[in-house]
Amino acid sequence: MSKRILIAEDDPAHRELITIYAKNQGYDVVVVTDGVDLLTTFANERFDLIITDLMMANLNGASATELIKIQDNQLPIIALTAYSPNEINLIKYKFTKIFHKPCDYKELFEYVESLIGK
Repeated sequence: MSKRILIAEDDPAHRELITIYAKNQGYDVVVVTDGVDLLTTFANERFDLIITDLMMANLNGASATELIKIQDNQLPIIALTAYSPNEINLIKYKFTKIFHKPCDYKELFEYVESLIGK
């Protein structure tokens, strides 16, 4: 059975690229476009890993991650951001790892595979 990844990304171009790359790597992917949908989908389905943008409409990725970690502190959550390292210094502890946009999808999914396999 394929590992399941929940991807939360509001930018259509980034969303399409990361989804295609994840599917090509053999992952089962569910995609949402904001933090509220991220929480709703997480509450109703099981995932092996979450990849979330930090800045999204309705609820940002950092706040959504805080709420998810209350329910499942072991679930790996990777953040994607265009913020500089200094700008995310206070929230970086919430995530398994943070990748900066534009990110190297090969590197991202090598890291994903190291966490959950395929």
